[in-house]
Amino acid sequence: MLSKNKIDKKLKNYIKENLSKGYSKHAVRHVLVKHGYDENYVDGLIRKHSELQFVKVYSIFVSLLFIFSIFAFNLIKINQPQQITGLVAVSSGNDGCCTSICQQTSKNECYGKFIAGKKCNEIEECNVGCCIDKEGYCLTNYLSGNCITNYGTIINKDCRDLVFCRNITDKSYSSRLYSIKSKGAGIPSLKPAADYYKSSFNIQYYIYDKANVLSVRAEIKDNAKLIDSIELYDDGSHNDGAKNDNLYGNNWVSSRAKEFDGFKKFDVDIVVKYADDSQQSINKSQSIVVLSNNKCLPINNEWSASAGHGIILAAQNYEGLKDGRQKFESDAQNFAVSLFSIDTFSNNKDKFNIYRLEQSLSYFNIPTLVNLVSSYCPSYSNKKDLVVVLDSSEDYCVLESTRIARMNPQALFYRNITSIGFNESFANFCSYVLTPKKLADEIVAYATPPKITIFNMENITYNASAINLSFSISALNYPVNYSVLRDKSILASKILNEESEESIQLSLENGTNPILIKAVDRNRNKAFAPILLNATIQ
Repeated sequence: MLSKNKIDKKLKNYIKENLSKGYSKHAVRHVLVKHGYDENYVDGLIRKHSELQFVKVYSIFVSLLFIFSIFAFNLIKINQPQQITGLVAVSSGNDGCCTSICQQTSKNECYGKFIAGKKCNEIEECNVGCCIDKEGYCLTNYLSGNCITNYGTIINKDCRDLVFCRNITDKSYSSRLYSIKSKGAGIPSLKPAADYYKSSFNIQYYIYDKANVLSVRAEIKDNAKLIDSIELYDDGSHNDGAKNDNLYGNNWVSSRAKEFDGFKKFDVDIVVKYADDSQQSINKSQSIVVLSNNKCLPINNEWSASAGHGIILAAQNYEGLKDGRQKFESDAQNFAVSLFSIDTFSNNKDKFNIYRLEQSLSYFNIPTLVNLVSSYCPSYSNKKDLVVVLDSSEDYCVLESTRIARMNPQALFYRNITSIGFNESFANFCSYVLTPKKLADEIVAYATPPKITIFNMENITYNASAINLSFSISALNYPVNYSVLRDKSILASKILNEESEESIQLSLENGTNPILIKAVDRNRNKAFAPILLNATIQ
């Protein structure tokens, strides 16, 4: 049996490999749980992988968190399956095959169906292939029997060799029957902004079993009203992949839509006609967002015409960078990903849209920027929308004007950004932004001890038995607890919530009186200030 450390290593590599291929965390989690791994166990491994990626940018804090999570996780005793793939393991000297795990065992050791006198590799149920489960996920190296038992379809191929699995990897079965392939809501990034309206959308529809299929048609609708339709082909000549690969496709040109200003969302229905004159319709299989007479590109897939707020991303200081436009596009997309990592934003995607201003990679001043946004973003409202300028030369987030913020594109967001409404959050946006420089500042501030300043002089001799000791304490992390000590005896103590000048009366003894002021802030940072007071008492 594999040790827990080896299982951890095997699963971590599996998670890393598949996430790097573009599979989502949800899809990877789904596959592992389907293979029998505990949900909490899988969630922990995926969470650790995400933390490891976060370390690359924010190494100081996250490294500590990651090490702690590893330590805590290793305290949990779990018993998990040894294999991800379900590949057949055959050993000699056993009585038969236990088909539930496809391993040679004795009947007494088998939990489930047992076939005596058979090798597992001789049984159909133990064949390994690509399983398309009832939800449409492609599970590679899956046991045939387990797939069929769970109402899936087994294909004796690697999932990577199937068009269905290779191109459409991360949606429910009903939505994975089609794919509209286009970058930026169907707008090719290589086309100039002026051509956005005339963009060609490649519509593709995968049919698992094309037997008796006569035709496939895509119908484009505006609020349920048919505005255009195109035939989809599987001949290898209509942007449909290879000939007879079950992937039907064709291009639709958005200029066929009636002229409008701003944005339009069109629904795509797929109609499949069969040899017996019957037909099947998949309504609203996908939507296409089309722009007309504007250069404000929606970058969130859930763009909604009824959304009450908008975030418009503009560029600053990108024109001098190599591949500046591509860099801006990437930074804008990362901004959206970071924002949607906050639950309230991800759960309210229908209430706001995110746009990328395509007009310029730099602006001269704030009035110029406002004019650009007003001219090229038809839906822009300075009362409810937020303009965010991404600028890699900026260390922090700076509120340039009302609802206009300039920030470093590598920023993250404090989760309390959602503690108030969108209007209030947008008006004070920078208070919720954490840039790398701000993080470094906060680390320094967190570890900075209080400052003690003593106003009494050490080079004089006092002729009185009592004097006033005057000092001030300032700190970055209040409250501060200070104590005045002589020979480890506490003479005075107090808690301060703000910078303060203090004065206390001391009783001196003949000779040298060693006095120590000690201050401790809320983060347990300590400061010490010693002073020697000489006294000659008659």
